[in-house]
Amino acid sequence: MITQPPFFILGCVRSGTTMLRDFLRLHPNLCSPEETHFFRTASPYGSVENTNFLRNSPVLAIHRQMDGISEEEFRLMLRTCTSRAALQRKYMQTFAERNKPAATRWFDKTPQNVYGLMMIRQAFPGAKYIHIVRNPFNVVASLREGKIMKIDSLVGACNSWNEALDILNAARPSLGKRLIEINYEEVVKNPHKSLREILDFLGEEPAESYFRHIQTTVRKYPDDYFSAEELKRIQKLCGHWLDVYGFSHTDTGRD
Repeated sequence: MITQPPFFILGCVRSGTTMLRDFLRLHPNLCSPEETHFFRTASPYGSVENTNFLRNSPVLAIHRQMDGISEEEFRLMLRTCTSRAALQRKYMQTFAERNKPAATRWFDKTPQNVYGLMMIRQAFPGAKYIHIVRNPFNVVASLREGKIMKIDSLVGACNSWNEALDILNAARPSLGKRLIEINYEEVVKNPHKSLREILDFLGEEPAESYFRHIQTTVRKYPDDYFSAEELKRIQKLCGHWLDVYGFSHTDTGRD
């Protein structure tokens, strides 16, 4: 039974949000569906554009199938809910009852929901936020590789990283102690330490026995993955947040 305020995992795509969600799903109190994307679009809830996106996206249809939510159920939710917040609550309640009824807290992992962060903050005043940040060289390489999401443009890939950080940092004063930032590379190196920090932030029991089998693999892109010109372009485009977050301007390896 859901009794605790929700939390949201946000960040740039290809920054480890799925990895973090899958780890936290192991906790007995926590449940999360696949990505919802309820807050990502600029078109207002109930508009033709927003409804068509939510109803007709083949990716979201696959997510609903994985979540155990039928298309008929989802269309009824769209007809009867009058806001994004109402849709989020109804969807999460249905998902939790059907998939993990003993859970006391739901959370959402949709990186692109960062674009609707202020709407989320307004809709869920008691929510907490986990922002996971990954070295931009790794993010850009992963986006160009395109196994999950593909952005060929170097400018587009860099700005996927920049825009998430712009928004999170602009919102930081209003989120205060309800925001924690996690470094992707640190999670990979020591997942148990990172999970203890997150659960302490959430006020949840460590429940370390549920995480004992977690293992992470350290991988790196080839040193010549980017040309010298591309490296300079990434350094220039991402330079501000590279410095703020203490990422090396030359470390192109991937953990």
